[in-house]
Amino acid sequence: MSRPRTVTHVYTLQTGWQKSLEGPLTAELADALRRRGVSMVRARRGLFDVREVSLLNESPPR
Repeated sequence: MSRPRTVTHVYTLQTGWQKSLEGPLTAELADALRRRGVSMVRARRGLFDVREVSLLNESPPR
C-alpha cells in the first residue's frame, strides 16, 4: 500500500488557497475538511508528486 498524500494547501470559495499543515489525507480528514467548507486540497507525496484533489465527491481520497 502506498503512503497517503500530505495536505499542504486548502481551498475555499471565501478565502481561496491557503497554506495548511493538516497532515496525511485520509478519509476522516477529508470529511472534517468538507465540514469546514474546504472544496479542494493540494496534496504531496514525495518531492515532485503534487496534486490538487477535489473533496466535492464522497469517495475516499487515493
